[in-house]
Amino acid sequence: MCHENSTNPIAGSDNEEHTHLDLPNGGHLPIFVTTPETKPAGSILLIHDIHGPNAFYHDVARRLAKAGFITALPDLFHRLPPAADDSREASMSRGRQLEQAEALSDLQVLAIWLKHHEQGNGKFGTMGFCMGGTLVLLLASREPVPNATVCYYGFPKRERTPLNPILPADQGEIANIQSPLLGFWGDQDKAVGPENVDAYSDALIAAGKGHDFLTYSGIGHGFLTFDPAADSFDASQDAWRRTVEFYRKEFTRKPVSK
Repeated sequence: MCHENSTNPIAGSDNEEHTHLDLPNGGHLPIFVTTPETKPAGSILLIHDIHGPNAFYHDVARRLAKAGFITALPDLFHRLPPAADDSREASMSRGRQLEQAEALSDLQVLAIWLKHHEQGNGKFGTMGFCMGGTLVLLLASREPVPNATVCYYGFPKRERTPLNPILPADQGEIANIQSPLLGFWGDQDKAVGPENVDAYSDALIAAGKGHDFLTYSGIGHGFLTFDPAADSFDASQDAWRRTVEFYRKEFTRKPVSK
């Protein structure tokens, strides 16, 4: 489930660095930043799942740079101790300790930084997976508004907890969405529940919120892969192509004159 490791990764380059962003409260947000050869470029805020910013997400960041985008991958668990071990259970335990409000605050600070990146063109988008997919749906209704939002198997609706009280499917969240949405799920994703995605899509339509959701047949959770031998490779190739095309289209879209 989700992305515990990376298969068939591409090589790194000189156009990447591990750095940090100073936070208003005096803390530091660790980020991995990749930049493309051609600049200025659109920027992407890449959000990891419960396993943290591991090798899979470093690979995705490098692929986004290769596709022509500045990419910043934060470590949202920087306030928490490391997971007890490499097991999924340990990652889940740490993930449940993440405070939604703090994560959203960190991401909004990073979004502002990306929007004004010295090598950027003023346009930025978000991409999130699982936990990160849920967070990008929430960021779509917050300032600064992303020019494009890409969600990979996020949770429109799940258990509401004291640390995670807001759901993307909440009426207020849907009403405030201003970012174009592109989302990917599998019809065998029992964790998210296809019925929850369908209900979320219906609510977006009722609210007049443009979105493009794709559900792949016979595919479960955490399906994106760059391994040609993987069962979900064809769906992954389609999703990745659509993702890159979506960013390119939205980053070059002219503002609607008022």
